[in-house]
Amino acid sequence: MHPLSVHPSLRARAWLGAMVALAAAMPLAPCAWASLGDSTSSALRDGAWKSQARVAAGAAGAWVTDTAVRTPDQVLVHEYSGADGRIFALSWSGPTVPDLQGLYADSFPAYAAWRQTHPSLSLDAPVEVRSASIVAYLGGHMGAFSGSAYVPALVPGGVDLARLNVTP
Repeated sequence: MHPLSVHPSLRARAWLGAMVALAAAMPLAPCAWASLGDSTSSALRDGAWKSQARVAAGAAGAWVTDTAVRTPDQVLVHEYSGADGRIFALSWSGPTVPDLQGLYADSFPAYAAWRQTHPSLSLDAPVEVRSASIVAYLGGHMGAFSGSAYVPALVPGGVDLARLNVTP
């Protein structure tokens, strides 16, 4: 006979141990969104996506996929991908600024370098970054932030970024 079937207290301890192990592993779960240049399929890995839709984004035939994901910090991230499935732009809004290094991925060093050489005039001024590898906007105030970014080389022809709420 299995020892857990004989002693209910052993079964309860085993269940509690399993729950503690699960709780300890939770912070190690992968992020719920993909990054600029990634495939949208990576955003759907952990089932944290909110919705996915195909939207008209400009000239005839300029359709993109909008994958909306809510982060654990309640930031709503929209990832825009073209026919190749790669995320070329994103926009976000929420009570905090999301992990920009995670969102911008390979484009983050260019973002950080631009910020280093173009410091903001004040702490509450919007940030606009314009480089060959990333264009990004960040603004808002405590409890209500928003932003967008795109990789110019990845934007499909005919796409109007403004229609996607991405600051061009």
